[in-house]
Amino acid sequence: MRLLIAFVVCFLALPVQACRGHILENTLFFEALPEPPLEADVIVRVVLSDVDRGRARAEIVEVVTTSGVKVHEGQQFLLEYAFSSCGPNHRDGDQGMIIAKLAEGDERVLLPYLRRFSDGRITPPATPE
Repeated sequence: MRLLIAFVVCFLALPVQACRGHILENTLFFEALPEPPLEADVIVRVVLSDVDRGRARAEIVEVVTTSGVKVHEGQQFLLEYAFSSCGPNHRDGDQGMIIAKLAEGDERVLLPYLRRFSDGRITPPATPE
């Protein structure tokens, strides 16, 4: 019995790396434009494909606004984003609005802001390595 209690105490003392449910996960998608506005090169509605940890292909289905960047419906971009046990956990075919910056020197890579479901906390785009 003491061994079981010691095991449980040790297990509870370990740092938890995984998210505890969908509510704490990050998402690439925004339901509305945040106030104050974020510094972004593009705000577009996209459909995702080739989703993999920290990367996805995004096809633009609607241009919401841009800061002088020329984008159009049907255009495809690579998304690069920070990924952890807390997501984003998207799948091929997911659709939504992203807010993103262009990667420096590369007009075909978007770096999206992330939003947490639980409290709406916004994380700036990750810089590609």
